[in-house]
Amino acid sequence: MPRNRPMILAALAASAALAAGCTDVKESLPSRTATEQLLISSAADNAANRLRLDLSADKRAFLDTGNFDGTDAKYAASAIKESLLRQGIRLVPDRAAADTIIEIRLGALSVNQSKTVLGIPPITLPGTITLPEASVYSSTENQAVAKFSAFAYDNRSGALVASTEPAYGLSGEQSYRAMTLFSWRTSPPYPEETN
Repeated sequence: MPRNRPMILAALAASAALAAGCTDVKESLPSRTATEQLLISSAADNAANRLRLDLSADKRAFLDTGNFDGTDAKYAASAIKESLLRQGIRLVPDRAAADTIIEIRLGALSVNQSKTVLGIPPITLPGTITLPEASVYSSTENQAVAKFSAFAYDNRSGALVASTEPAYGLSGEQSYRAMTLFSWRTSPPYPEETN
């Protein structure tokens, strides 16, 4: 037996251990990551900017958010409110003082995820043990989808004044991993910090 054989075996074992290791980054400790929150809010902004109501500028309108419910609904309702104000619609805080009621609906505001793995995906064994992914290549795509719609009716008569087609907003990002060791990501465009 050659003298260097134990050292060669130890070096091979160390190399194999390093090659088999992997890194999995959790971006935050809350239930949703900052990336997911940014994707959803960007999709909400995009859909709100596409929502158009043809209302007379001399009429006072009340924004009814009673049927606008779900996670992130408050942010989305505020984005819609800003969009309506930019369209020249005069919003009042009191329903009784309004000529027109604008009712908004939330059809979707969430993230779809799709993953492709060439190799062995993570395997969860009985109990709490999960074997890591062992792949040649994998990709994950996250796409946030928002769907909003609105209609307006006369506060006195209840007659329909205006309605919109559904407005959609999308925002997405992709992450990739090769040989379980190398990873990179294409993120949605965020404004750069300026000094």
